[in-house]
Amino acid sequence: MSTYTFTGTESYTESDVKIVMQNTYEDIIGFANRNLITYATAESWIEELTYVLKKKIVKFFEIQLSKPTTTGISGYKYTVDSYGYLSTGENSGGISYYTIAADCKIKLFVELDTTNPNFDEINEDLHKNRGWGIGNSLGGTVSHDRNYVSNNLRFQRGQIVK
Repeated sequence: MSTYTFTGTESYTESDVKIVMQNTYEDIIGFANRNLITYATAESWIEELTYVLKKKIVKFFEIQLSKPTTTGISGYKYTVDSYGYLSTGENSGGISYYTIAADCKIKLFVELDTTNPNFDEINEDLHKNRGWGIGNSLGGTVSHDRNYVSNNLRFQRGQIVK
């Protein structure tokens, strides 16, 4: 584990997105390795997340499970933080893919930041040109389990229990 100190600025770079997405990629590809989603779906999610993260419009995203795992987990929430802090970055892992029922449906939900000055333009592009739809957050209790960090960009991953 490495410790990072941040200055409190509200910006991050494309390089930061790439670094933080490496851990997220490993999380998502695990669902494909377990045959819960296809590899094409995994790659598509990674591409879409990278796209909106570079636009700096993501508040959080969720990997939603249609059936809770045997431990009661109904999804994983990744909260995006770019405001600067003192934190520890961690490796990917900790998802028990084999506790998820083989017939479980997995969805990706992304909550966009409507206060972003380019929200309307980006949202229109996502719907018209990238096939995005409308969905809902899972809600429930989120227990934090990992931080993925690069400079001023952090994803706080948590397990969602309903």
